[in-house]
Amino acid sequence: METVSALHIGMGGWDLPPFEKVFYPPTDRGFRKLHYYAQFFDSVEVNATFYNSAFSPDQVRRWLDDVSHNPRFVFTVKLFRGFTHSYDARREEYLAVLRTLDLLRNEGRLGGLIMQFPASFTNGADQRRYLADLSRAFASARVFAEVRHNSWHSPLMLNFFQESGLHLVNVDLPQIRRHMPFTAEAWGGAAYVRLMGRNAMAWGHPQRLAADGRTETQERYFYLYSEKELLAIAETVRSLRARGNETFVVFHNDPEAQSLLNGFQFRHAMTRRKVLVPDRLLRRFPGLNPISVSVNVGHPLFAGVPLPVPQATSIPALRSSNY
Repeated sequence: METVSALHIGMGGWDLPPFEKVFYPPTDRGFRKLHYYAQFFDSVEVNATFYNSAFSPDQVRRWLDDVSHNPRFVFTVKLFRGFTHSYDARREEYLAVLRTLDLLRNEGRLGGLIMQFPASFTNGADQRRYLADLSRAFASARVFAEVRHNSWHSPLMLNFFQESGLHLVNVDLPQIRRHMPFTAEAWGGAAYVRLMGRNAMAWGHPQRLAADGRTETQERYFYLYSEKELLAIAETVRSLRARGNETFVVFHNDPEAQSLLNGFQFRHAMTRRKVLVPDRLLRRFPGLNPISVSVNVGHPLFAGVPLPVPQATSIPALRSSNY
């Protein structure tokens, strides 16, 4: 019998402001967002570790407790920006990252470490040496490297990544400013797809004030993937899985919670089964109704209760939007 490699579909974080009013239920203090999130998704990219490396072992154990009801759930961890952007990481921050990775790996919950570099990180001898050094430093984890400048896009560089023990992230970006094209590369039994949206118009103006006039939102990530685009991405993911790769798909088009909308649509595109969607999200995105099974706060997905297998339905047509 042909086996299908694992597929993990998730978001680039769980404690995100756009999710508050459309995904999580109104609750009292003490509500565990990750516990709720893990009822609907089986992976998450931990974005908070990019901004802060000093998560205590107790905090990481709480994450593990929050997902204990979902045996399929795994974390991927975004590397602290001191290693990838400011290049001023200290030894204690390196050790803190290792501690977090070890705790997750020891519980069988670690999907990998994500090193996301900006487009200014171009291909050069010093940069290649630095990548190889990071790969050795974090060799205890599976390491995915995202490079956004297309100077890295060549067969020679693919060999470099493989020889250095790094997996290349297949990142979807607007095709401007010598960005990397959306690739379909994988080796070593693992593939990673990060979907940032294709909002070329706003990419140069990444932030704007939100409606409250105080917080900032990532303007460049305002993007809604269309049905056609999602189906094309699904074909790419099927190709990666067919080559025997455990595959991660992460949506980062978070403003207005469009990542959630696209995430549920994408799961339907991959399985052709109806997906379980929270009622609040259905009210925000009624276009999900034809492909969804509505639920309230909880559902029996991971409780051992058999679910009916509905008839396959098509994804409702949606248009791509640049805002």
